[in-house]
Formats: sequence, C-alpha cells, structure tokens
Amino acid sequence: MSWAHIVGQKKQIEVLRRAVQTNRLASAYLFIGQDGVGKDAVALELAKVLNCLADDALQRAEACDQCESCRQFAELMHPNLEYVFPIEGAVIKDISEASKEREKQESALAQYKQLFAEKRRNPYFKMQMEKSMGILAEQIEELIRKSLYKPSNGRMRIYLISQAERMNTTAANRLLKLLEEPPPFVLFILTTSRLEQMLPTIVSRCQPLRFSALSSAEIAHALEAKSAAPERVAFAASFARGNFYKAQQLLENPLEQQWRNKALDWLRAILASGRELEMIRYIEEFAKKESSREEQLQVLSALLLLFQDALRYRAVGTDIDIINRDIVETVIKFSRAFPNADLDAAAAAVEDTIYQLMRNANALLALAALSIRLKAVLNGKAVPT
Repeated sequence: MSWAHIVGQKKQIEVLRRAVQTNRLASAYLFIGQDGVGKDAVALELAKVLNCLADDALQRAEACDQCESCRQFAELMHPNLEYVFPIEGAVIKDISEASKEREKQESALAQYKQLFAEKRRNPYFKMQMEKSMGILAEQIEELIRKSLYKPSNGRMRIYLISQAERMNTTAANRLLKLLEEPPPFVLFILTTSRLEQMLPTIVSRCQPLRFSALSSAEIAHALEAKSAAPERVAFAASFARGNFYKAQQLLENPLEQQWRNKALDWLRAILASGRELEMIRYIEEFAKKESSREEQLQVLSALLLLFQDALRYRAVGTDIDIINRDIVETVIKFSRAFPNADLDAAAAAVEDTIYQLMRNANALLALAALSIRLKAVLNGKAVPT
C-alpha cells in the first residue's frame, strides 16, 4: 500500500507528510475517527515511510515500497513495529505443555495469527479477538522493555496501539509514564473510535488528528476496482456507513439482505401486538452460540440503517436519501405507521447494544434489553426502568 491507495483522508495525510518533511513530528499522535476510515492504514504507511531505506524517503515523505524495510512492513514483520490491540490473556500466558490450559492457548494463538494474516491482506481490518478483555498491562510492559533499545537501521521505532480506549486502567497508567518521558527514537500512534473513554491524561499528551467519515462517493470510487455491478457497489458503499472494510466485505460476501431480513423479522415481532412469545423465541435463537457475534452485529447494523432511513424520510418527506433503495416502500410504510416513534432514541439504543456486544456482553441479556427499549420508544412511550 502507498499513500495513493488510502481512501480519502487527504488533509490528514498532508499534515503528516509535511511533518515528516520538516522534521516536526510529534512524539505521540492520537488518531480519532469511526471504525473503517483508515486510521490504522495511515499509521502503518507513516511507519513505513519513517523506516524506508531509500535516500529520499523522508524528503519526499513517501516510501519506495521496494526496499527490505518496506517489504517487512507490508508483512507487519518489521523489528521496529510494535502493533498492540485487544487480545485474550491466553496469548501471553506462560503455560506448560502439560497444562489443561494448553489447548485453549493454542486456539487463541491460532486466532491471533489469523488476525494478522487478514490485517496484512487488508489494513482496514479491525484486529480484535472474540474473548478479549482489552489491552492488557503485560502488553504495555513489553513496550516499556523494548523502549530501552534503539531501533534497527538507526530509524524510528513505531508503537501503534489500536483501539486505545480498550486499555485497562493498569495498562493506561503504565503507558502514561512512558508518554511522559518518551524515548527520542519512538513514535507513539494511538487510534480510537471512542475518545470519551480514553484517559484524559493520555489524551493530553498526544497530538490529536481527527479522521473524517468516508463518504459513499469515496467508498464507491475505491470499490470500482472490484469489477462488481454498479448497483452492488452503490449499495455496499451506502450500507457500510463510512466503513471501508465493511463495504469490501459486503461486496465479497453478499449476506446483507439476509441480515436485513432478520432485522425486519425481529422488528415485526417487537412491534406486533400479541407476539411477545415469538419475540422471546427470536431473541433466544439469535443469541445462541451458533449465531456468531459477527452476524449479531451485522443484523443490528441493518436495523440501525432502517431507523436512519426512516429518520431521513421523516426529515425531508421524500425517499431521495434512503439507503435501502430496494425496500423503500417498507421504510416509508414503517415511518408513517409509527408517527410517534422516537427514532433517535431507537437508533441510539441499537448503537449502544452494538457497543456492548463488541465488548463481549451477554448476547441474550443485551438483545432482550434492546427489544424492550425498542418496543417502548417506537410506540412513543417511556423506557421501563
């Protein structure tokens, strides 16, 4: 990948390239923006530029993509790169061969390797282990240990901490000490989509760089190389809500209609009078282990888009901005049938549940609570406490 292959973010890239060319990089950056907008992709490209062996790499703020250093960065295997993200504790535990925990650790390590393989294939992929408890103190301690050693080739060591809001308190406090006295040869890049959950003292020691939400047009243009039908590209670009990785997945794995159908069935069960038992059965089935966390999140995302489409129709009175173009009549009918529905509250409730599930909340409890909230707010009633 090069700067030219990053979708959007032209101003952000220009800020960083100018800082490289003038030797005025901050010691720590905080990249802020929603998932899938390229925070990690930009961070990795910047790291590659700073370690490129080409004589004019820093002057041009452009990596050659030919030297050994660039090839190592493409494989995420460069000795000057430390990539930290939320992992399972089993990955870093010292477990003996005879331990009963050994099988669990081997499974976690296999998943860990798969995540890196996907990240190498697509820098927009979000690294996250299913049973992760966040970024652990042990991971930060390893960064502290490595900060004692100068980087190879006399270049720059890059500490990329993805989803920095997932640091537990101990990890955050240990990182803070490192940020207070940063080694001159280390560049810290923290990324987050939840700035409000970051430790304020860490935020204050980083130079913030906000990443713009990707427009449907930017995503569609980037997807044109996939040689897909124009209508599928347009749908994926809109349905992804600014997340380029999700748009790619929608194009490669066209399950969005199945997810949306499940969302519609669930919504009908919630709103229909006398179908409470059906709603409970639906939730129980949907929350089963056989239903993957990814499927649960995608169905919730489809439900969120339906509410957002209804909001757009209610605001302008036409279907011009509706994303779900193929079911526009369903969206309009829903909007008209529930004139007292608090659609903003409904969308917020879905977003909150998505966040809970991403933090490994109990799916049955989270989805049941969401159903109760939606039944109330969509009927214009107060949420029961």
